[in-house]
Amino acid sequence: MVSQEGAEGYDCWKLALKIHELSEAGSREFESSKLLASVLRNHGFDVVEKFMGIPTAFRAKKVVGNGKPSIAFLAEYDALPGIGHACGHNLIASSAVFSAIRASEKVENGTIEVIGTPDEEGSGEWAGSKIIMADGGAFRNVDLVLGSHPGDQWNVGTQSLAVQDIEVTFRGRAAHEAASPDSGRSALDAAVLAYTAVNMLRQHVRRDVNFVMHGIIKEGGTASNVTPERAVITYGIRSTDLEYHGKLVERFLKIVEGCAMATETELSVKKLGPLFSTTKLNRALSNAVREKLLRMGVECPPTEETFKEMPKGSTDFANVTQVVPALEVGFKIAAEGTPWHSRESLEAAKSATAKDALLTVIEALSDTAKEFAENRDLRKRIADDFKDDARYK
Repeated sequence: MVSQEGAEGYDCWKLALKIHELSEAGSREFESSKLLASVLRNHGFDVVEKFMGIPTAFRAKKVVGNGKPSIAFLAEYDALPGIGHACGHNLIASSAVFSAIRASEKVENGTIEVIGTPDEEGSGEWAGSKIIMADGGAFRNVDLVLGSHPGDQWNVGTQSLAVQDIEVTFRGRAAHEAASPDSGRSALDAAVLAYTAVNMLRQHVRRDVNFVMHGIIKEGGTASNVTPERAVITYGIRSTDLEYHGKLVERFLKIVEGCAMATETELSVKKLGPLFSTTKLNRALSNAVREKLLRMGVECPPTEETFKEMPKGSTDFANVTQVVPALEVGFKIAAEGTPWHSRESLEAAKSATAKDALLTVIEALSDTAKEFAENRDLRKRIADDFKDDARYK
């Protein structure tokens, strides 16, 4: 356990490297969470641990002046099981903590928060904790949310894919495959049939919704001479159109039900975690952050280009954008084209390039918080964009 005294002396880079070293998987980030909370306490923040009943979540607040407006920075600190911080969440954690610390030094009036949000990668029982928080009203009194995510380029205003992960379990009847094959009903046959039938869905979907689907046969039997009585498939279904995404899930469920019927097996369906939403883009907020990056010498594409780019992934941060004006700035820590969730990105998350980018992000986000707190016109433009984002869809 990290004591408050033991958290003294941490700067942003030392903190990022320590979280990288701890490398705790989602929903199990106990030491990482306590370290982040201790650093914030040492900088005058009041911290509530186990926020919203989530064991490794926390909420830290520091009130400056009259306490208005309220600006929250979101920290992620879960590592990928088996490979570590190959998504760079150690940098996201440090960015959130020290952006908040710097913002509390820069603003004259405001409430500066850090919310520790576990398990963005979805590997544990609190997968997609930002969704739990958004649905539970955690952002009801927050005026602005800022976050960051490392990658192979700088950007602001990127879209994300809605995703729902689904697990389907088929149950058949075991039998000797030579002596009494007629008595068996193969759960593996159902799974293979479903895998094939689901793939046929790909051709018959709209082309404008960025449809992505990926699945595996997770279980398929125990011995070749025994009819498999249990088989499990898991799928992720993604799209940038939330309404159409629901229809895609319905079609998927019809397919697997039909495959169970065809093979005389039974099935059960379980959604793995909550629905990750699409990002509600905000032009005024995106441009405000981009302008600061440009002034700092960062080459950042115009938002008009970024808004139109094909999304590459999904995040529970998107659900936050649906309830409060929010933005996640992308920052470059690796050469363009570097595969993410790889050994290369793992090393990039503790590189000299990452250190320089982290310092830049902290200043850009804390400057954004300062401008938001002081500039009433900017707050209005961001609020207006939040109310009407149809032009970005």
